[in-house]
Amino acid sequence: MTKKKVTPIPGYQDPVQEAIRKYVCERCIDYGDNGTCNSHDPEGCGIFRNLPDLVAIAHELDDLKLEPYIQAVREQICFKCGNAKKDGAKCEIREHLDCGLDRYLPLVIDAIEEAGKA
Repeated sequence: MTKKKVTPIPGYQDPVQEAIRKYVCERCIDYGDNGTCNSHDPEGCGIFRNLPDLVAIAHELDDLKLEPYIQAVREQICFKCGNAKKDGAKCEIREHLDCGLDRYLPLVIDAIEEAGKA
């Protein structure tokens, strides 16, 4: 497995990325002590890979329940993921609980909201 350095997204807001690192990466089981992402996702961390879409979803929805966010992620992000199955079934990465985006979505939404308050 190739270790991927968690790097900023060019041209993207630093407060959002910093909030993700603080609230999500530091709690992620795939985050290495040396700042590397040890994600089992062959495409890399699903959170940083889809951060602009996640920010748009977080700003679009204002709900206390998590279900609308999950549905929006499935409809707007999962379907275009390289790990997605053609029949729309749950991909192997999610099936094995290795999708950081799926695993940490509540923390991601909280981090984006916190960054918006700064």
